Amino acid sequence: MPNSYPEQYRTKLIDTIAHIDTAKVQRAIDQLAETRDAGRCIFVCGNGGSASTASHFACDMVKGASYNRDKRFKIMALTDQMATITAYANDVSYDLVFVEQLRNFAQKGDLLLAISGSGNSPNVLRA
Repeated sequence: MPNSYPEQYRTKLIDTIAHIDTAKVQRAIDQLAETRDAGRCIFVCGNGGSASTASHFACDMVKGASYNRDKRFKIMALTDQMATITAYANDVSYDLVFVEQLRNFAQKGDLLLAISGSGNSPNVLRA
């Protein structure tokens, strides 16, 4: 079938991968490594599917990129703090669910990775 969904998906995926700016990816990797090497923390957040991506990324960094290594990543997915998120959302504002966590935990030199598919999520932008 010439234009089947799997073929369309594969074509789109190959095209997307071909347009990845590998220099930017390398800069992100370097920033993560510098934060780790300085003993600083990395925080990650997002909404919906991006929240799932944030959680998975943190897991990969804690286990996959740190297990059996002398240098380990200190990373926290703010999205995984369900009681804290719902408390702020209910009592204060959903727009503040991430920034208020950062006010408790983040220190100078830490890194925030904010994930947003739309780029318009108020709580991610505030973080």
